[in-house]
Amino acid sequence: MELYTGQMQHSAETVRRFVRVQYDSFEWARKLLLFVLSAAVLVIGIGSGTTLAAVLCLFIGCILLTNANARADSVADGVIEATGGAFPRLEYLFTEAGFCDGEDRPVVPYKKLFRLIADGEYLYLFTSKASGYMLRRDSVRGEDGAEGLMRLLSEKSGLPWRKPFRLLSFRLKDILPGK
Repeated sequence: MELYTGQMQHSAETVRRFVRVQYDSFEWARKLLLFVLSAAVLVIGIGSGTTLAAVLCLFIGCILLTNANARADSVADGVIEATGGAFPRLEYLFTEAGFCDGEDRPVVPYKKLFRLIADGEYLYLFTSKASGYMLRRDSVRGEDGAEGLMRLLSEKSGLPWRKPFRLLSFRLKDILPGK
């Protein structure tokens, strides 16, 4: 029996957003290391006066700091290029047993979910660190809309909903495993 439905029209913007949420959620240690390294190089550069080494340290530190999302953006660019501009439109169907993203697609049992993340516009359903689903909140149809679907997914998977991870505003529970 169908409990909820939803849609997702992907675009270059949504691919970038999904990959950034994925990268921030599961590669936070790498991002933190990059931030610490860039801060250390900047401090060395600032403390070294006006020598060529100081300028080089400042340059490298700034490059590292401003490229914190370069890896995620590179992955997103690869996905966008692979689609050739033909972004999919997915129709989600949520039942008591699980969900699928198309009529000819297999059902994903709720217990296979690894992490649930929600922001103001989208729901992110990760089945692993490397794969997941993205769904527009405002497209959800069913009892209580997106809020009802979020309750169902949390109950069926045993996972709490989390906000997207942000390096400078994280809590310990943001980095602990979901189950």
